[in-house]
Amino acid sequence: MRDRSLYTAALVLALVTSFSADRASAYCRMTTQGNSPVGDSPCVEKGEPLVWNNPCLSYAIDYRGSVWMDFADVEAAIDASFETWEQADCGGSTTPNLIFKGLQSSTCQRAEFNTTGNVNTIAFLDPFKNPCDDADAPGYSRFAFAVTTSWHNTSTGEIFDADIMINDEFATGSFAGGPYANCPDTGCVSTDADLASIVTHEIGHFIGIGHSTVLDATMFAKADRRSVEKRTLEQDDRNAVCDIYPPGSLDDSCNAVPMGGLQLNCDANACDGPASSGGSGGCSATGTPADAPWGALLVALLGLTVVRRRSGGRGARS
Repeated sequence: MRDRSLYTAALVLALVTSFSADRASAYCRMTTQGNSPVGDSPCVEKGEPLVWNNPCLSYAIDYRGSVWMDFADVEAAIDASFETWEQADCGGSTTPNLIFKGLQSSTCQRAEFNTTGNVNTIAFLDPFKNPCDDADAPGYSRFAFAVTTSWHNTSTGEIFDADIMINDEFATGSFAGGPYANCPDTGCVSTDADLASIVTHEIGHFIGIGHSTVLDATMFAKADRRSVEKRTLEQDDRNAVCDIYPPGSLDDSCNAVPMGGLQLNCDANACDGPASSGGSGGCSATGTPADAPWGALLVALLGLTVVRRRSGGRGARS
């Protein structure tokens, strides 16, 4: 994991290069024409696959953290989850051409993309809904542990921004939520859910990977709530990240500034203006799977979508 520091230079994104997944593999790519994969739904191969053109990426955790864990423990779990993907074994002592830089904490609690400054944010929400929504708005699915929203170009599949919203409500009945913990390697105790397992799965969506059909893969759509197995990658997960971001020349000196510049302070104008702003070719936000409660029985991860697409205009959740 890279240094936790601020970056001020603007990031210029390169022209998109589309990768085609090896369909002999069981992993699935998110695409511009695919809705969020739901449970065992088939992989959508139409459209351009989603990909970060510049895979030197930063992220920040909202300073409020989770009610279930100390902030330092939350940070440790999330950092470890990003490092799991960054250090995936691509063979021959190589790793993906992918770098994540953890920044200082932010004040950002909603999924959004702006032209005047951004941050790939990770926030814990209770109630599990956009804090700028009306009180009677339905919010995210309460069956979900987390929702990852990827803002991308609707023509090329280039990802501009990705945000992970985690359900911080108390889990009751079949509803998801806490308590969360950094569980021992033998698995969680009591009713705890392993935060690193949840976040590692979500980061797969963050970098453009859908659900796998391999039972033990991190990106498989089912798991046991108390399991810690999803915090480590299986071969199918490694195939996905190494195919999408094949080993290259990135190093710690790479520029991880988000598109439009870095903006860590979202509270100053938290609910002013639209939640997103589109650019050339149109911008869309795809809510990747709302990851449902990993109960004592295997349960499917639910899907959450969508926003309207407008070429050159603004996108908003609908």
